[in-house]
Amino acid sequence: MAEISHPSPRYTRFEDFQGLLVSAIGGAFGMMLLGAAGLITGGTAGLALMISYLSGFGFGWVFFVINLPFYWFAWTRRGMVFTLKTFLSVAAVSLLVEILPSGANFSYLHPGLAALLFGAIGGVGVLGLFRHGSSLGGVGIVALILQDRFGFRAGWTQMIWDLCLFAAAAFLLPLDLVIWSLIGSVILNIVIAMNHRRDWYLPG
Repeated sequence: MAEISHPSPRYTRFEDFQGLLVSAIGGAFGMMLLGAAGLITGGTAGLALMISYLSGFGFGWVFFVINLPFYWFAWTRRGMVFTLKTFLSVAAVSLLVEILPSGANFSYLHPGLAALLFGAIGGVGVLGLFRHGSSLGGVGIVALILQDRFGFRAGWTQMIWDLCLFAAAAFLLPLDLVIWSLIGSVILNIVIAMNHRRDWYLPG
């Protein structure tokens, strides 16, 4: 049986821009939910949240700075376009996370609901970035490279990193919040792993 060919998607500049923007908004809203409930996540975002909680610095600024070393790796491995898109995506999420709380806040948010909504909304946001040839930097860059070169799904790579990060978080945060955070991260990574497949949809 002949193998079915899946052509790469081709976006107009406007389609690419709106896809990246909508995905960044979803990612930023997911991070805002985590911050409101005192939860964390995996990847560089999770590390940035932990630093933010412990230091008092705003998540957006920490997230932007902590991603800076990864751009060289992205440039050498994935090229200029991917690197620039990732830089802009990270910058957009960093800015939106600082801006959104001024227009929306939560007087009460159960950590279980925050974890569920983050997993779904954040997962769709990250998936959208992947499909438009971008990422949220850090571990996401490494995850995409491993998937492209070896077929190891991006979601599983991120899940391995998350488990290591959560093991460290168990010594720094209340255990119940760590558990809810882990649930949210698992949901997010399942969304990515089940939907970001090269035989279904190739990133542009």
